[in-house]
Amino acid sequence: MIEKSLFGVLSNGRQVHNYTLTDENGQSVVMSEYGCAILEINVFGNDGELHDVALGYDSLEEYVNDTRYFGVTVGRYANRIAGGMFVLNGVKYRLPKNDGNNTLHGGFNGFGKRVFDSECENDTVIFTLKSPDLDEGFPGNFTLRVTVSFKGGRLHMGYEYVCDKDTPANITNHNYFNLNGHGRGSILNHYVSINAERYCRANDELLALAPCADVEGTPFDFRNARKIFSGVKSYSPEIISAGGGYDHCYEISGTKAAIAQGDVTGIKLEVFSNMPAMQFYTGNQIGHVRGKKGAIYNSFDGFAMECQQFPNAINEPSFPDCVIKAGQPVKSYIEYSFSR
Repeated sequence: MIEKSLFGVLSNGRQVHNYTLTDENGQSVVMSEYGCAILEINVFGNDGELHDVALGYDSLEEYVNDTRYFGVTVGRYANRIAGGMFVLNGVKYRLPKNDGNNTLHGGFNGFGKRVFDSECENDTVIFTLKSPDLDEGFPGNFTLRVTVSFKGGRLHMGYEYVCDKDTPANITNHNYFNLNGHGRGSILNHYVSINAERYCRANDELLALAPCADVEGTPFDFRNARKIFSGVKSYSPEIISAGGGYDHCYEISGTKAAIAQGDVTGIKLEVFSNMPAMQFYTGNQIGHVRGKKGAIYNSFDGFAMECQQFPNAINEPSFPDCVIKAGQPVKSYIEYSFSR
């Protein structure tokens, strides 16, 4: 079942709507046209109660002013591009530097700050965004179509995008999860496993470094499930420079990227994708912010598992190619599957 409702009205008069997708078991997901964002994920825990496991806000205005990317679809290029520039087909493109000397998540006005068009089609919601040539510095007229469904506790987001010029593209979702329920404190006692033998080391600007390094013998080894805190307390220099937690890219092996489980509710999240990498972020920079229903979110109160292309791949030839060719559609997906 899908229900559409008015979320709010922007200062330019544009109405923004939300969609509530309810599965056959009574669990639900709320998605917004603003940023094609996940606003709520209500799933059952071991106590038989529904828990909203997505961090977020109550109002449209709070999403407009948000700087933490709560729940949004990120583009045109997720993660960081070094120096806010790249060269493609002999042309140098300059991007806005919204993260020190680098471009983060598409610039100051990335896709998470746009209103998507939307329509229902059978049991799915389709969100569409058109990004014009040189939007935030990126070449070509770019169209993104996101198809969202929620069945049997599986939130599936299919991405299809095409451009009329060659362009780097990296689309992901930036939801913050707390599998004990949003506003229920730290995620450091969650259990996590990541299907990766290699990860990208990061410099002091959190730029992913090539080549990838082996996780063996490091705090970045999550091949066997363990608590997030077990790595944070290692006080690795890389952990410290990332704000005392994880903000690192993993080279994923196969389509099952990761598993996480709440230590209180028992809610299990499995992450699937056909993309080659995943940024694991433990909310180190959340700070202190008021979220939904008066909840206060602090650092480490939510984590993100952002399946994506490799960061800065347009400037790093050893990473898989991130350039989509003019007129050739590309498809990718992320699926979040919930159970207990």
